[in-house]
Amino acid sequence: MIIRLAIALVLAAIAGAARADDYSAAQLALFDTPHLANIEKPTTLRYAYKHQGTLEQAYDDAVEMTITAIAADGRKNISFNYLSDKHHQDFPPVEGFRGNPIIMMFLESDVIGLSQQTGGSTLYFRNRVRESLVDRATTEATTVSYGGKDIAATRITMQPFLKDPNRARFEKFAEKTYEFLLAPEVPGGVFSMRVRTPGVAPDKPLEENLLQFQDAGP
Repeated sequence: MIIRLAIALVLAAIAGAARADDYSAAQLALFDTPHLANIEKPTTLRYAYKHQGTLEQAYDDAVEMTITAIAADGRKNISFNYLSDKHHQDFPPVEGFRGNPIIMMFLESDVIGLSQQTGGSTLYFRNRVRESLVDRATTEATTVSYGGKDIAATRITMQPFLKDPNRARFEKFAEKTYEFLLAPEVPGGVFSMRVRTPGVAPDKPLEENLLQFQDAGP
């Protein structure tokens, strides 16, 4: 119960609205959409994870999200295997989800990394992300290539720290951009998520992390 409450509080802090009626378009798309409705039996969703940038040696890894049980009302119980070896992050199982919690995990992982890199508070950075989702994120219709065809998708982008009055304290990361591509035809609804901090040249970012859906199965 304590673990479930902790995860719920993190999600609430990121989503940042008391009722669905108060959500922005970005919040609705990310946190109040039943992304997992197209999962009808226990299965594992697999995502490729790619890190590059001048801050750390590049690496490729993987994330797995396993739907372990499905309730009569369609809610899912889920466990995670988030990265491996020294990059592994221990996220506890969650219960009763309709949306895709991999969004929350990706954002929380980013906030933790930002805190470690700058010495700033995870709560501070989490709140900046939340505020950006409320009124500064852009949402647009687009398409992505999946299964050999173009399918409908929603792109959400934001720069939570661009106009932060305290940006001088973490100037290197002030222009960090977040991009989410959500597609209802993709199992779990999340096609990709990317965070990118520009560097000295367009092809040399300070840091870039990309999580992209690969496949679903046993």
